[in-house]
Amino acid sequence: DMSALNGVTSAIVGAANAAAGGSFQVDRSLRFNSADSAYLDKTFSSAGNRKTWTWSGWVKRSKLGAKQQIFGVQGTSDTTYAENYFASDDKLYLRYGYNSVAEVRTTQVFRDPSAWLHIVIVFDVTQSTNTDKLKLYINGSEVTSFSTDTRSSFSNQDYGINRAGAHKISGEPNSSSGYLDAYLAEVNFIDGQALNPTDFGEYDDNNNWNPKDTSGLTFGTNG
Repeated sequence: DMSALNGVTSAIVGAANAAAGGSFQVDRSLRFNSADSAYLDKTFSSAGNRKTWTWSGWVKRSKLGAKQQIFGVQGTSDTTYAENYFASDDKLYLRYGYNSVAEVRTTQVFRDPSAWLHIVIVFDVTQSTNTDKLKLYINGSEVTSFSTDTRSSFSNQDYGINRAGAHKISGEPNSSSGYLDAYLAEVNFIDGQALNPTDFGEYDDNNNWNPKDTSGLTFGTNG
């Protein structure tokens, strides 16, 4: 529950909706305009599970070639700071830490402003296999090709997301920059579980990936 809506507008997405053609329809999205410094923020009053969580959201980009934060948490240490963003090269960067960073950067670029992307980030540093500690799924498929991959740096310890601190959707966690130019819809944050993309989406009869009703999921303390 991101309680503060700062410069964010609600927009009917109609036929361009990520759910078009599926049995579950998402009627609205939030439109983020970087010129408005648009963001959502929430400071959790108590920490949730800082080792295991899942983030899912549908994103439709409206500006390319600039660093744009999707979500992150404020901090100044390796166990408090985290950021997940489109970089200026239009790749997705998932970075956890402040000085010594464990991260992945996609080889794939995301440069189609007409397309909805379903992004699922699964974080679970309790896993023994490095590639299971952080997973990225796009439109239901796991991303396995990364230009940078330092998941071996993860330890079985608490990291920044889900701590009792300031979390943001859009915008640099520690500063006033890096705002999104995009539409967001059907965002889910799951505290304490490493879920699969099929918990948030499904294929229709035409093999298109669509959102599904997530009301039956268990969201956890800060979910």
